[in-house]
Amino acid sequence: MMNFNRMTSSLWKTIFRCVAVGSLAGGLAGIFGVGGGFIMGPLFVMWLAMEQKNANATSLLAMVFIASAGLVGYIDSQNVRWDYAGLVLLGGVLGTLLGVRIFNNISPSILRNIFVVALLVVALRLFWSISPHQIFSGALALVILTLIGIVSGTLSGLLGIGGGIIIVPALILCSGLDPEVARGTSLVVIIGTAILGSAMHSKSGHVNHEIALYTGISGIPAAIACSYLAISVSNRIILSLFALLLVAVAGQLVRTTRGQ
Repeated sequence: MMNFNRMTSSLWKTIFRCVAVGSLAGGLAGIFGVGGGFIMGPLFVMWLAMEQKNANATSLLAMVFIASAGLVGYIDSQNVRWDYAGLVLLGGVLGTLLGVRIFNNISPSILRNIFVVALLVVALRLFWSISPHQIFSGALALVILTLIGIVSGTLSGLLGIGGGIIIVPALILCSGLDPEVARGTSLVVIIGTAILGSAMHSKSGHVNHEIALYTGISGIPAAIACSYLAISVSNRIILSLFALLLVAVAGQLVRTTRGQ
């Protein structure tokens, strides 16, 4: 009887922590157009004692639910550019295949360092011009967006990061999309790469399906609510917070790298 009580207590503790992680990731997905993997992965390690690779892979499956829910408000308000989403997703699929392929054979520390620099550069650019204008156009812009998709897909497959923290600024700075449209478009890409990445990781046994389902379903209400909230909040506030978020993620990745 005592063992049963302990098992029940442990299960509820796990569920509670999954609900907390999912709600936080859902809020970030709805407001910023990201998947929340950069939050879920570390919290799975710290709160649920998961190995890093399993945490990264599990976050991708949870991301499918969360990003899909976050997309609801953006579709409803017609803030999605499906053509750009398809273009970036094409690169994202290629990148995800690459990321998953090298998942078991490479240390992510070098990639994290490159990622940190990219995050800081984007953050500085957003701080410098909180109402960014289109930098590239024509064929060059399309090529850049495809390359961005490959980079974000690689990060998705390798680190369990949805890629929205790269896709959203890229769509704003390279294609002239309004920030809310960029966020909605980013979620479409994230859903596609997360489905592919989680399916591939599941085959190798890295995904904890129970944790992913608890977390993903828990994040749905917050993702939907925050997707509508983000549409009504000033873009200046959203982009300022987004830039701060990029800096915070960069700092988190630096600490993770030093701890390895």
